[in-house]
Amino acid sequence: MCNATLIQVICLFLAIQIVPSFSFHQSNITRREAKECPRNSFACKSGECIDEDKECDGGVDCKDASDESNACARIKCPISAFRCDYGACISADLECDGKPDCRDGSDEKTPNCQIIDETSPICKSNEFRCSSGECIDEDNKCDGIAQCSDRSDEIRATCWNLRCPIYSYKCKYGACVSGNAECNGKIECQDGSDEDPNICKNSTVLTPTPSPVVPRPGARGRCVLPNHPEFGKWSIFGPENLSPGATVNPGTILNIVCQNGYKLEGNSVIYCANGQWTENIGVCLKLCSPLSSTKVMTVTCTYPNNKGEGNCTNAIDGTLARFKCEPLYEDPNLQRIPGRVCRDGTWDNSSPECVPVCGQKSVEVQKLIVNGKTAKRGTYPWQAALYTRDKKELICGGSLIKLNMIITAAHCVTDQQERAQPLPKENYIVALGKYYRKFDDPRDSKEAQFSELKKIIVNEKYSGPIQNFGSDIALLITSTVFVPSLRVQPVCMDWNLQFKIGDDQVFGYVTGWGYTVEGSNPSEELKELKVPLIPESKCRKDLPVDYDRYYTYDKLCAGYLNSNTSVCRGDSGGGLVVKRNGDRFYLTGIVSLSPTSPREIDGCDSQQYGLYTKVAAHTEDFILKKVTEYGINAR
Repeated sequence: MCNATLIQVICLFLAIQIVPSFSFHQSNITRREAKECPRNSFACKSGECIDEDKECDGGVDCKDASDESNACARIKCPISAFRCDYGACISADLECDGKPDCRDGSDEKTPNCQIIDETSPICKSNEFRCSSGECIDEDNKCDGIAQCSDRSDEIRATCWNLRCPIYSYKCKYGACVSGNAECNGKIECQDGSDEDPNICKNSTVLTPTPSPVVPRPGARGRCVLPNHPEFGKWSIFGPENLSPGATVNPGTILNIVCQNGYKLEGNSVIYCANGQWTENIGVCLKLCSPLSSTKVMTVTCTYPNNKGEGNCTNAIDGTLARFKCEPLYEDPNLQRIPGRVCRDGTWDNSSPECVPVCGQKSVEVQKLIVNGKTAKRGTYPWQAALYTRDKKELICGGSLIKLNMIITAAHCVTDQQERAQPLPKENYIVALGKYYRKFDDPRDSKEAQFSELKKIIVNEKYSGPIQNFGSDIALLITSTVFVPSLRVQPVCMDWNLQFKIGDDQVFGYVTGWGYTVEGSNPSEELKELKVPLIPESKCRKDLPVDYDRYYTYDKLCAGYLNSNTSVCRGDSGGGLVVKRNGDRFYLTGIVSLSPTSPREIDGCDSQQYGLYTKVAAHTEDFILKKVTEYGINAR
């Protein structure tokens, strides 16, 4: 790809070692978000999006308070934090500070907060202390009828976390009352929520008269037919057209079924004996949408009330779904929240998406020699090789960023005319997992994967030499979706542009099969070179005359002066990666240009810096858009 002009299409003047590796990272772009919320956000059931850090922090940020629900019990609190009764984590300093910081006020109701008035009675272990200091029977707390003079036994802070029996009705503030309390014409909840006009369309004058939980026995052993369960109905084996409230003979059997999308909690068959039903009628619980395991993710569900584990096809309220990514795949958010909880027919968060791990070496490279060194096999599993289809000649490198997408230099796939038009996709074959230069080298046969090209996308701003090789970047969409392995993994991408290149010394690594000595043959094995990234001011000062015009807005400078090390022909399109976040390698540059050697007619000047297309300059307006349109994370 190099010619005799002043500018040489870059190639790597290296020699190094590669090591078996795999990588871990998740790109923000392809993750499927619930309710169109961006990554690192929490999707409220009411529709709005909030920052994920506001979930389970004690304060209500969603309109429907779904960010502060009992689902918070699944998260882990730091040792130094205070855990609210429903599971949220707040600062330990907020406990007993005189104002509720947990949604349920539990931070102000711990034993540490109790300041007993000397005149107040001492409550027994089976009694509840009212805020007023009175003691009432524990069984009278949250039963719909206020026993405390200040009504503190029937408020949200006291009752919200109470788990009601399946045969009862849960008031809006949390109390448990008769199962047929809703819209029966009698106020049984302290707040009247069982007779809410928005729910009970035909309500009449209401009186706060309590009713029994279980229908009264009928005369001579007969049973009273109960109300149909919400979202379900019962039918009788025997007489038909009977309605709730009618009495039936002993031995009558009820068959209970729920509507589609609901599951019965309780027995589907009950019968009348001695004036009583063998048990209370069950509840139809709304099912969450089914979750299924995939080739890259395993899903298992733990059902409530000790009903064991299984698949997630009939998840009811309280079911916990746990996800596990298969080897070589990951979702970093699973480390923080490994599961999702079914609440009111909706999973409390979107399902994770296991994507290929990225930018990670399984074995660290040994200290590099500045003029390059042979790479160990597998150290750079994102390294791609671009071959001509007819002669199987290696012409450029590239980097895998999605399982069907490779990023390379635009000059690798365009003609050498003034306007630099893209060449036919049929001209090329691309390979991953290669260590040896030769297309069909038998030593690569077990690891190498090959694909034709489905599409070539050249940055629309690229015009070749007429624009000084600015925007020298292209994306190759492959016909085949590559399979992750220890030899094939994508490089990490800085989708959020959080890493900046300043004046601090930063080193990167560049790989390829380019020329290793001026005037010699290209390398037969993959080479790597460790190069410093050069600050803009120093680069402009040191670049040769007539070469600095190619240092455009989207170029970065890397390498050495007068050290016989550089990128060279055969390395074009390869990636310059920088180690970030501990052990992850991020694509920072694409090998683009190097000056002509004054010692060789068609050689690269190993005494000068190389110029690389700055990936960050094209992430938002080019790469992200195309990844969203074409990128694939799994087969």
